[in-house]
Amino acid sequence: MLFNSYMFLFGYLPVVLLGYQIAATWHRRAVVAWLSLMSLLFYGCWRPAYLFLLCGSILFNYLAGSLLSGAIPTQLPKRLLLWAAIVCNLGALCYFKYLFPLLNFAAVVTDVSHRWQDAVLPLGISFFTFTQIAYLVDLEQGAARQQDLASYSLFVTFFPHLIAGPILHHAEIMPQFQTHRDYRLKAHDLSVGASWFIMGLCKKVLLADKIAPAAITAFADPGSLHAFSAWVGSLAYALQLYFDFSGYSDMAIGLARLFGIEFPLNFSSPYKSESIIDFWQRWHMTLTRYIMSYVYNPIAVAINRRRVRQGKKISRKATATAEGFLSLVALPTTMTMFLAGVWHGAGLQFLVFGLLHAVYLSINHAWRVRRQTKGKAVEGRRATAMLTRLSGVATTFLAVLVAQIFFRATGVQAALAMLGGMLGLHRHVPLALQAYKPTHGTLLLLLAGYIIVWGMPNTQQILSRFVPSSELTSFDRAEGGVRIFWQPRAAWGLVLGLVFFLILVKMQDPSTFLYFQF
Repeated sequence: MLFNSYMFLFGYLPVVLLGYQIAATWHRRAVVAWLSLMSLLFYGCWRPAYLFLLCGSILFNYLAGSLLSGAIPTQLPKRLLLWAAIVCNLGALCYFKYLFPLLNFAAVVTDVSHRWQDAVLPLGISFFTFTQIAYLVDLEQGAARQQDLASYSLFVTFFPHLIAGPILHHAEIMPQFQTHRDYRLKAHDLSVGASWFIMGLCKKVLLADKIAPAAITAFADPGSLHAFSAWVGSLAYALQLYFDFSGYSDMAIGLARLFGIEFPLNFSSPYKSESIIDFWQRWHMTLTRYIMSYVYNPIAVAINRRRVRQGKKISRKATATAEGFLSLVALPTTMTMFLAGVWHGAGLQFLVFGLLHAVYLSINHAWRVRRQTKGKAVEGRRATAMLTRLSGVATTFLAVLVAQIFFRATGVQAALAMLGGMLGLHRHVPLALQAYKPTHGTLLLLLAGYIIVWGMPNTQQILSRFVPSSELTSFDRAEGGVRIFWQPRAAWGLVLGLVFFLILVKMQDPSTFLYFQF
C-alpha cells in the first residue's frame, strides 16, 4: 500500500484514525494494540507472504532482547548473545538483499524450473533490521529498557516509517507511547500533520513523478546521449530523488503527527550544503546518525585503542599529520561509507557510490584540518564570503551528482557511459539516434524544481512555528532567503485544499518510492 494511493487516503487512513480515537477512550494498551495490528495490515497488503518474515524478525529480536535485559534468565554471556543476534539479523538481510539477486541471475541464465526471479525483496527490510539491531545494542549496554511485546512491535512496525524510514531510535518513540497522556486525536496535531503530509505528497506526485520519465529514459541508454541530453538526464534524476525522498520523509512525519507522535527530521535541504560533511548532516539524517553511532564510532574507537597500544598519539595534533589523518579519519570514514554503499544495494555501482563519498568526506575533513592549522589567515577573508559559499554549494552538488549517477545506473559501465556523455565523449552518435531528447516541458520543470530547491524554504521551515525548536537543525534556523510560515488559518486551508485536489487529479497511477528498494 502506498501513501500516494486512493486506497490509503480514503480507505486505510480514515479507518486507522477512527479506530485509534475509539481505542484512546479505553486504555493505552488498546491504542498500542490497534496501531500494531493496523501497521502489520499495512505491510501485509503489499505482499502477505513477507508478513511472516516481519513477524518472525520481531519475535526473534524480542526474545533476544529479553535475554539481554535479563527478563529471561540465562547463563550465556551477554556479548555472545548480542553478536549472535546481530549475525542472525544481518544473515537474513544478506540472504534477501544479496543472495536473491544472484539466484535471480542464475535462474535467468540457466532457465531452471524454480523461478527465483519472481521473488521480490521484502520492503523495508533494511530499515526494520537496523532499527532492531540498534535496540539490541543499547539493551546490552544498559541504555534501553525491555518493553512488552505489543509496545516493541509498534516501535518496529509503526506504519509511517516502516517502509523507508526515518530510522527511529527507541529513546525517541517508545517514551511517547509510555507517557500518561490523552491519546485522543487533537485538532492541532491533525492540522499540522495533514499540512505536513500534503506538502510531502505534493513533492512526490507533482514534482518527483513528473520529472521521473526524463531520468528513466536518459538512464535507459546512457551510451547514446550527447552532452546536453546526458546533463539533463542526470539533473532530472537528482531532482527526482530529492523530491521523492523528501516527499516520503515529510509524509511520514505528517502521518505520525496526526496521532500526536513526533518523528525526527530526516531531510534538511541537502542541495544547499556548502560541503559534503554538511550534505550528510542534511540527507537521510537518521541514517547518518545511525552509522555514526553504531558503525563509525566503534571503528574509530577500535583504531584509537590500537594506536594507543602501539604508543602512537590520537590527539588533534596527530590528526594534522599525514599518517595520523589516514589512520584516525580516512580509514574509519572509508570503512563506514563502504558499508553504507553496500547497504544501499548488491551491485558494484553501490560500492563505487559509497567509496566516492568516502573520498569526498576524507578530502573535506582534510580541508577542515588545514583550516584549523591556518586559523586566522583563512578566517580573515570575509570579503569573498558569498562567493565562497556559492562555490561550496556548486562543488558539493557536482560531487553529489557524480555519485548519484552510480546510485541510479544499472551498473558501473552504465554509470561511466553517462559520465562519458556528460563529458561530450559520445559525439560519434548521430543526433537522430539519440535515445533521449529533452523537451521544453522537461527543461521548464527542471528550472522550476531547482528554483524550489535552492530558493525556497523547506517544509520544517514553513512549519517552524509549530515544530519544537529542538527538532529543527542549525541549518533550518540559520538559513535566510524567502520566508513562508504556515498558520492554522482559512487561507492556508484553502491553498492546501486546492493543492490536494490537484494531487488527486494527477494521482491516477501511483508510483513507488525510490527508497523502497533499500
